[in-house]
Amino acid sequence: MKPSHIFWGLLFIGLGLLVLINNFTDIMMDWSTIWKLWPLTIVLIGLSILIKHQFGKSIIAGLAAIVLALAIFASFKTATHFLNNDFKIDFGNDAKHEIDTSEFTEQFDSTLHFATFNFNAGAGTFNITDTTAHLIYAKTVGYINNYDLSRYDTDSSTIIDFDMGDKAIFRFGDNYKNTVNLALNPKPVWNMNFDVGAASMDFDLTQFKTRDITVDMGAASINIKIGNLNPETNISVDAGASDINISVPKESGCEITIDGALSSKHFDEFKKMDSDNYVTENFESAVNKIYINIECGVSSISVDRY
Repeated sequence: MKPSHIFWGLLFIGLGLLVLINNFTDIMMDWSTIWKLWPLTIVLIGLSILIKHQFGKSIIAGLAAIVLALAIFASFKTATHFLNNDFKIDFGNDAKHEIDTSEFTEQFDSTLHFATFNFNAGAGTFNITDTTAHLIYAKTVGYINNYDLSRYDTDSSTIIDFDMGDKAIFRFGDNYKNTVNLALNPKPVWNMNFDVGAASMDFDLTQFKTRDITVDMGAASINIKIGNLNPETNISVDAGASDINISVPKESGCEITIDGALSSKHFDEFKKMDSDNYVTENFESAVNKIYINIECGVSSISVDRY
């Protein structure tokens, strides 16, 4: 039997069986990770072309079909979960939502030395560009009463949760706005966690002592500028197809670890250690160090030094 017949036959059989089983029971797997295996199909097909032995070609073609079937079904499962749980269409021009400006503040306590900021939102424009005498100051422009700010103090630490209520919505029209401008107090050491959708983010963090910055985003654009005020800063970005720009000070040593084979990379003044790892020349000698870890789809990634 020809390898092409085996490939297409097993592909349709595999897809059919997965859908059939899914109709009667929920297949519990990490589908959001499994769908990323699809490039393995290309590798296997390439191997089948190189191998001359017919039996070997057939085996590899069959494996490629099974992997592709899993990847297609995983994409289907991930999209279905999104549509069922995180998706709603709102035609902004007709939707009955009131646009308003809101302000949120939390007072700073001089006993606080560490602060964790958790930001959870959907699509929008989010900025951190200034400091404040408060612990946090936020100004939002968008649907009224759509954000909630809460705070939990323990000893010398505090946790701030800033959550968007109606975040899982895909909107059309001119009436939709979702802009958040944030100002933070520069005295605590900050941990920052951002979980956003299709967003535009501009974070100037040069005036803050940042320890851990985690960004989980969809197809988005992000600019992060880091200062040199903390001995160690860890930046983790998990993104879809995005535009990622990070600026780090020349005084700090910086290491980049990246998982984004299909992405364009621009790392000025970095030395390539291997395919996934880059460092600055002063990494070992620098007093302060910045560690950047990026996992992304097809993206444009730039890390520059200022």
